[in-house]
Amino acid sequence: MLKKVLFDGKSTGQTVGACLGIFTGLFLLLFALQVFIDVQVLSKGARDDNFLVINKILEKNYGKPLRFSKEEFDLIKQQPFFKEVDAFVSNSYKVSLTSQKMGFRTLLFFQSLAPSFLGIDERNFTWKPGDKLPIVLSSDYLALYNFGFAPSQGLPKFSAASIGFVDFKVTISGQGKQETFDAYVHAFTPNVNSILTPPSFMQYANDRYGEGSEAKMPTQIIASTDNPYSVALEQFLEQHHYEIARGGLIGGELKSTLYLLVFLILIIALIIVGLAMLVFVLNYQLLIAQSAASIQRLIQLGYTTTSIVRVLSRNLLRLFAIVSILVMLGLVSTKYLLTGLIAAQGYPLSFWLHPLVIAFALAFCLFFVWVNLRSIRLNVRSLA
Repeated sequence: MLKKVLFDGKSTGQTVGACLGIFTGLFLLLFALQVFIDVQVLSKGARDDNFLVINKILEKNYGKPLRFSKEEFDLIKQQPFFKEVDAFVSNSYKVSLTSQKMGFRTLLFFQSLAPSFLGIDERNFTWKPGDKLPIVLSSDYLALYNFGFAPSQGLPKFSAASIGFVDFKVTISGQGKQETFDAYVHAFTPNVNSILTPPSFMQYANDRYGEGSEAKMPTQIIASTDNPYSVALEQFLEQHHYEIARGGLIGGELKSTLYLLVFLILIIALIIVGLAMLVFVLNYQLLIAQSAASIQRLIQLGYTTTSIVRVLSRNLLRLFAIVSILVMLGLVSTKYLLTGLIAAQGYPLSFWLHPLVIAFALAFCLFFVWVNLRSIRLNVRSLA
């Protein structure tokens, strides 16, 4: 009876428009928040630690050694703003890589680093004579290969998973000797831009084929820090003519551009959500106003304002529940598809929505329902 009196003969166009508005606004709002979080994850290398790769500034050290002495390395380790410090070990021999399947041969360089700095699964990232050589690549290198090198050379594209099945031959030479190893891509690291082998292989190869004792001194140092923007850190680097390359996947300019884009989406989403909320409130106010005479008669017949509010509230909750479910389904699907594309290039992202996004969605839903239920209650009671 109450439903028939309140809803029969009423236009649904305004309600449909309000539902579309709240769907669009809420989806954009949550999507912008998720993108903001994902950009932060990528820019930090998907780790809680901030990794800084330190090297000497070429222009300010012109004519001086670019390698770090033991004293310089020890000084860096002593700084309070660094948590962990390690030195890159570079090859002092010649390296070439060939792949019959892919049909190319190229010269390479190798470096090694403690696996704890790489943010990878350390299992099987070991080597001893007779083993296949596991190689860890920068996550950026796979994207450069897929979107730059492969199309220009007519080579196949690979995901982070499929490239692990490609066999390579690594040939190293030095001191008049040469040796070839079977190799494969073990993993991708977001923390450093390099080509890395296990420390045990680097020591073996440098001992047997390395040329020059100076090559044992590092040209780069990696350090983790809680605050990569520390004033003391900046002053230390400037004083010693060092520069840093932050280990994240997204550079400063690109990161700023993405944040600006996310901010614009957020502003648009807030405007749409605000207008949609206003339309929802006005829609139920109009519905109550159009049914004012009928509601007053129902009250005179013994119906309570609570029962009338309950019918309108159920209608609101049903509509908003449908919209919310569609928003979350759309958001989960979009997140899964985009993360799949990014993860295929070796970038580490979770396929799940961030808990902060879910918490914000719940908080918004509670606020939306509270505002509309309060408006319905006040408007119905004003007719009593």
